[in-house]
Amino acid sequence: MSIPLSDLTVRSEGVQKLYTDYLADRFSVNRRYQRKLVWTVEEKCDLIDSILSDLPIPLILVAEISGENGTSYELIDGMQRLNAIFSFIENEFDIDGQYFDLQALADTKSQLDDGKFTQKTPILPREKSRKIANYLLPMSIFKASNPEQVDKVFRRINSGGRRLSGQDLRQVGSTAKIAQLVRVIASEIRGDSSSSDIVPLRAMPKLSINNRHLAYGVDVDNIFWVQQAILRRIDVRSSLDEQLILDILVDCLVDPLVSSGTYTRDSVYGSVDANDAAPAALERRLSERIEIYGESNIREDFSLVYEELRAVLDVAGERFVKHVVDRSPGGRYPRYFQAVFLAFWELIIRSKMRVSSRQDAALKLRSIGTNRGPLNIPGGGGDWTAEDKRKNIDVVKGAIRDAFEFDPGSRRDTAQFGLASNLERILQNSVTEQSLFELKQGLLTLGAKREFDEGSWEKILCTITAIANAGPDCTGYLVIGVADDEKDVDRIRLLDGVEPVKSRSNRFDIVGIGREAEVRGESLKSYYDWVSDKLTGSDLAPDLRKRVASEISLVDYHGQAVILIKITPSPGPSFYKNVMYERIGSGIKAVEQADYMRLFQRFTTRT
Repeated sequence: MSIPLSDLTVRSEGVQKLYTDYLADRFSVNRRYQRKLVWTVEEKCDLIDSILSDLPIPLILVAEISGENGTSYELIDGMQRLNAIFSFIENEFDIDGQYFDLQALADTKSQLDDGKFTQKTPILPREKSRKIANYLLPMSIFKASNPEQVDKVFRRINSGGRRLSGQDLRQVGSTAKIAQLVRVIASEIRGDSSSSDIVPLRAMPKLSINNRHLAYGVDVDNIFWVQQAILRRIDVRSSLDEQLILDILVDCLVDPLVSSGTYTRDSVYGSVDANDAAPAALERRLSERIEIYGESNIREDFSLVYEELRAVLDVAGERFVKHVVDRSPGGRYPRYFQAVFLAFWELIIRSKMRVSSRQDAALKLRSIGTNRGPLNIPGGGGDWTAEDKRKNIDVVKGAIRDAFEFDPGSRRDTAQFGLASNLERILQNSVTEQSLFELKQGLLTLGAKREFDEGSWEKILCTITAIANAGPDCTGYLVIGVADDEKDVDRIRLLDGVEPVKSRSNRFDIVGIGREAEVRGESLKSYYDWVSDKLTGSDLAPDLRKRVASEISLVDYHGQAVILIKITPSPGPSFYKNVMYERIGSGIKAVEQADYMRLFQRFTTRT
């Protein structure tokens, strides 16, 4: 697939102009094939030193995209370099002990004057800061005719990249059904998920794992794999968590088991010789299984098992490796986790059982992987054979079977609603997609008289309408019971005596709605029904009102009950009391009648 020369432009752009575009979110990143921010502070300093030394730096390659808000650029090659330059400009790191002079650039001076930035010292000399601002970066811009063309260009450029791990290379631009499942599940567990594959470059630090001297949004020590000492920090940065999830998913979906190893992983991604019948058959078999099972059902079932296993580990009160293998943190133990997860999967999903006692399950897992225990999992590299894997999964199942009972209820309903991990995913997505999410501490005022807040409820209904108007492919959420203001948290402590539960990412305070039910003198169920009835009887547009009233659920997040309302769009824009609203960041605004056509076009034009 060649790119016509007429569609390709090579030009030089000043850092100053590119930074203005960056602040306006004209640079985007497609997370389906782009990596996290992985450069160390030393690598970033080397790039800045190259600029100050008048050395050339590699070309930035982007795909030009025209949309409702004008022209934007999807980064294909150069994300790490642009982030290094812009983060230095914003004083996130120094070079030789000196920080960029914020007065040297109009955009940074404006933000400095507005109090958004703070100048760190000592300051790099003004002439050197201006030299960086005026540096010309080579950019290659092409108009991609379709997403597949962008994928192919990205794969070609990065297939020889030294920083891409084996799993990164498999994921890059892969069209295999398993690739999307692996990426989405892995990001949800890490806590860097986003509601859209396309995110602004400016949001990438919030979705990347912190590094030495680089305080990105995801704390590596809070990630499940590192927290439980199943993988090391460097393993997660090298995407070995995604490789482990891939191995687990293949075992969940392919029966009988196949070996876990490089050959199998490459086979299911279609990355081996196309003339080799065996891997082609395995790829086809897995794709057909995903098609029949359904991607959303796989994700729900995976989350259900993961959530239950995590709950058992919480009861155990020890890290996975200490509790199961009785080893000190520092190594990696993915096969032990794989065996335990598959045992839970086969009991919960295939045998339609549930944990009857998490305490008993935790007790039965204690020391199961030590030299004294029945598990016998080979260490080192190489493949993990299907036979050895089957034997160890059965050992775990036999050990924990008495802590399970047959589930008379609907597993699918349980998987769809009530999972704490589902709430965590939604909260994480709100970090980068503020326009699709609204968080409320509750529906009662926090004054001396705890009354229903009519003004806040009216704003909620306007916000629901605005979120529904985001477009035909946009799904948003209203979460009631999560405080996003420290003053509200302090007030709730004082008034209700409630200590908030921190989310796993440590970014959100879950205060729940049980305290408001108590103030109203009713049960949690009655409070939930009251909110549901208020939605049903509201002045929302009929079609929108019907959908949100049917998409309300209650989530138990470690003892705090939270109301979750899913907001899906109508076939066209919605009005509230004859006013059309749209979301601007975390706020809303009424749309002028002369601007109605712009919103209608969102629902009639699909790219």
